[in-house]
Amino acid sequence: MNKKEFIEKYAKEHRYFSFSDVVSESGMSRPLTKKYLHELKEAGIIFPAGRGVYSSISKTFPLEEKSRVVKIRQMISREYPNLNFIIWNTLSFQPYYHHQQTHNITFIEVEYDAIHPIFDRISRDYRYVLIEKASRVPSKDFDITKDPIVIRLMLKNSPRQGHAATLEKMLVDLFIVKDKYFTMPNADYWELWRSLDSFYRVNVTDIIWYAKARRYFGELYSQLIDNVGLKEVTFSAYLKTADKVTRKEGSNGKTNS
Repeated sequence: MNKKEFIEKYAKEHRYFSFSDVVSESGMSRPLTKKYLHELKEAGIIFPAGRGVYSSISKTFPLEEKSRVVKIRQMISREYPNLNFIIWNTLSFQPYYHHQQTHNITFIEVEYDAIHPIFDRISRDYRYVLIEKASRVPSKDFDITKDPIVIRLMLKNSPRQGHAATLEKMLVDLFIVKDKYFTMPNADYWELWRSLDSFYRVNVTDIIWYAKARRYFGELYSQLIDNVGLKEVTFSAYLKTADKVTRKEGSNGKTNS
């Protein structure tokens, strides 16, 4: 087996792997490894999964907007054509839950100056609209049984496709809101992640960057390690990439979250 065949076999046997993994396992030079990986990517055998990370998974998560999301997105785009915003709903994952969701939350993310104008406009058409507080607990009047719309601050460079959130962003956000808004038990969240992983490829770098930006990197990273199912080879690239980020962030070995 020549070096190129070795890399192709290695890629097909690993759901996620890094450029450094291939260099280490093959013993090839970095330039030659880069050349072969590029050829495999052009041939549709491997796919990009973040900076220096690749995957053998071809499918990406289909962004299917629910009717409420579509209606609000169209209204905002029409009335505020220059507004930078993202909108998504927790029902995006409904087909992958092991139980039926009774209630849901719609999130509209905008820049700081637009929070109150958008709140006022959405409140004209919908009854239960809230502005998210900078806290890890919900406001006292929060009631998920009313299927609320939450207006929140949008982080610059959030993973997105147009006005839609990507899978990577929603996975991190769902990790945060499951505790803040009591959307699901912790075990159900990880079961959802494993279910999605069996179908779709994620961008590892985007997950880690966004979790850090939301200041939940430490918690997410520790739970990735602690969940037994996530210790398997499927998630090895997550852990290796996150570990590199952790080591770079502090000489004391602690994660900045």
